[in-house]
Amino acid sequence: MKKLSTIIILSFIGFASFAQDIHFVQTSSTPILLNPGATGVFQGWERVSVAHRQQWFTLGAPYVTSQISADLNLFKQTQNKQKAYMGIGLNFYNDVAGDGKLGTNQGSLLVSGIVNITENQTLSAGIEIGAAQQSIKMQNLTWSSQFDGEGFDSSIIPGEGNSAATLIYADLGAGIFYNMQNVTSTMSRKEVQRLYAGVSYYHLTTPTREFYNGSTDQLSTKLVGQIGAELDVPNSKFVFAPSFAIFLQGPNTEILGTLAGKFRIKEGTKYTGIYNNTYLSFGLNYRSQDAIAPMLGMEIANYRFGVAYEFNISPLQSSTNSQGSFEVTFQWANFQNALFQGRRTKGFKKPGGM
Repeated sequence: MKKLSTIIILSFIGFASFAQDIHFVQTSSTPILLNPGATGVFQGWERVSVAHRQQWFTLGAPYVTSQISADLNLFKQTQNKQKAYMGIGLNFYNDVAGDGKLGTNQGSLLVSGIVNITENQTLSAGIEIGAAQQSIKMQNLTWSSQFDGEGFDSSIIPGEGNSAATLIYADLGAGIFYNMQNVTSTMSRKEVQRLYAGVSYYHLTTPTREFYNGSTDQLSTKLVGQIGAELDVPNSKFVFAPSFAIFLQGPNTEILGTLAGKFRIKEGTKYTGIYNNTYLSFGLNYRSQDAIAPMLGMEIANYRFGVAYEFNISPLQSSTNSQGSFEVTFQWANFQNALFQGRRTKGFKKPGGM
């Protein structure tokens, strides 16, 4: 038997989160989730990103979010002398919240056009076309009509409608993404200075969702702005990697700032044409008036791993028993052979950042 206060808290948090999108604190590991314009914009040919987040373990029903995406570039040449090429990608995520298993499954197709505005700079625009399925298992919830004077009796029929509800709706998003990457040769290695920025807009059609007894909810549009950098500190093994993102959706505003860095623990070879550096990464994320999240990661050649733990610092801390969120990410990018193009990247060098 659950305490009434716990049921109210879980219900409020679950239905409040229904009006907002999913998020991860390790934004650099989920690039096309933040901006469709980033599709295909990376050093290499194919890329796969995976993220998993589990939130508030002690509330009885942890909130679990999983995401996987894959993107590649088409018609990209080995040298950056061409004017334009394309990016294409797929993105899927699943989000389940609370005792009622309030869940969202969404799949999207992303297409971008990428223009080389200079040798070291690209400007891209992308669209995302997707469909989402949302559902709730109402038989898992406890209702006031099931209170028998001493406790809650789940065998009492609550008279609250169907035991399950599902809806499907189409979704549309778009974004613009700028990327600058300058590579400078030193005696021992290549040093990279990268700057990126983007603006994206989601839920352009503001889909209307109907769940229970004819009540409707319109999904608010979401505006996302982001900026970040990866800066090799000259004559050192350190890379400074700050980033900033702001999310505006309906009445909700989320600001996420990240101070991060990477320490090069193994140098790649300069003369083979492939730079398989190894990095240990670390950083601290701060979500305004909500949470802080230290993170730790490793980059080995084509692979990037990351973990973060988010500590709740908002007034909700007392209701969640001071529990936070655990997040793990994985990313792989193909820097050498294009799997679907059957050619080697002659003259193409991985400078050390995805």
